[in-house]
Amino acid sequence: MRISKIVGAVACLTALSAGAMAAEMSNAQIYAKFCKKCHGSNGEGNPAKKGPALNDKDINELFDDLMDVEEKSFEGTQHEAMAHNLKVLERKKGIKVDPQSMAKYLYYSFNPHAK
Repeated sequence: MRISKIVGAVACLTALSAGAMAAEMSNAQIYAKFCKKCHGSNGEGNPAKKGPALNDKDINELFDDLMDVEEKSFEGTQHEAMAHNLKVLERKKGIKVDPQSMAKYLYYSFNPHAK
């Protein structure tokens, strides 16, 4: 009985620390770890992974795309994988992508017209 309480406490602490780590990830870290293989190191896109370019969109387009993907399932469309990936990040890894701050990061990091 005592061992099960210890195991439960360790599992709880592990989940809490994983959640805290996820909450502390910057948009740059999220992009580098979870997005760049499909969208490219510089937002140029990756046709082999069906990841569209992001470096040619303005900040409003990026925000709208992120909001659309977050709010809809896009089942059967090219956005289906992205919608799925955002749900996995949130449910399994505890990472919630904020569309507004991520759009800002993407725009100012990758768009050559950003000032």
